[in-house]
Amino acid sequence: MRKKTTSILSIGLMAAVIAIPTGRAVAADPPGNRQQRQELREDVQELQRLRRARDREIRQGDYDDAREYNDKIRDQRREVQQDRREIYRSDRADRDWYRDWRWGRD
Repeated sequence: MRKKTTSILSIGLMAAVIAIPTGRAVAADPPGNRQQRQELREDVQELQRLRRARDREIRQGDYDDAREYNDKIRDQRREVQQDRREIYRSDRADRDWYRDWRWGRD
């Protein structure tokens, strides 16, 4: 009886150890507000569209147009990176109250 109880408790404890962090990860809000996330999604979709168009031009053998697409892709990638920086920077500033409290003193 004691061995059975120990194994049941062990399995229950192991399940709790696995389930609690998983639940916390799912419950966390993604960074940024809804509009920022939507703009980022649209920028990423535009980047994918440009890459597909560039690949199509390469398959057709039109390397001049492919070079133009490379320039557009580079600009779009910079825009996506900037959007991500802004979203995560604003999220970090909201959570980093200690830094503001400590250095915000006069």
